[in-house]
Amino acid sequence: MCTTNNVDYITIRKAMCNDARTLDELKVMTGVCTTCDGCKSELEKILLSVCGCKGVSLKEVVDTVADGADTIEKVGKITGAGTDCERCQALIANIIKLGR
Repeated sequence: MCTTNNVDYITIRKAMCNDARTLDELKVMTGVCTTCDGCKSELEKILLSVCGCKGVSLKEVVDTVADGADTIEKVGKITGAGTDCERCQALIANIIKLGR
């Protein structure tokens, strides 16, 4: 990921599980530089994605929550997110909590 400040993908995803949704928030929470090749090419994609296994975007999950899905299970039933490897369930829970 960020080769300048040695910030890996897992650190980015953990920050998202702790409310980060923008590049500025990631920069503050993780120390990513937002200027190196890894940051420029990958951070926006990561911020837009929730579930890589099922290809579910952040927008899809946020919209599903806005439409009334208030549990990880309900979000999973509607979008498929969190139903395969389950690694994105913490992020889904955070989205439910924040509504964003």
